[in-house]
Amino acid sequence: MKRVIDTSEVLGTVETPEGTCEVCVSADADFDEVAGRLVVKLESFLRPASVLVKERHFRAAWLPSDQTITESVAPEECHEAARMIFQRWVRKVREAAPELHHL
Repeated sequence: MKRVIDTSEVLGTVETPEGTCEVCVSADADFDEVAGRLVVKLESFLRPASVLVKERHFRAAWLPSDQTITESVAPEECHEAARMIFQRWVRKVREAAPELHHL
C-alpha cells in the first residue's frame, strides 16, 4: 500500500456541555497498486478548543459516523480522487454541524 494523503482540518468551533470545542475532520488514504484500489478512511470528531485542557477526541450525536471509502482508480488519479473524497466529507460534516463559529 502506498500512502496518498494524511490530512485533517478544523472546520470551526461549537458550544457543547464540555465547553467550546473544535469540529475536526481527517482522512487517511492509501493506494493498493496491485489492485488499483484507493482506500480512504474518514473521521470526524470534537476536541476541546482550550489549550489549557488536555486534548481528547470525542463524538457528538450529530457527527456523521466514520467511513471507509474504496474506489478503483488509476495510479495517476489517486491523489485527486482522495482530495475530492475528503472535500465531500468536509462538506458533509459541515452540513451536519450546528452553527459553526469560525476561528
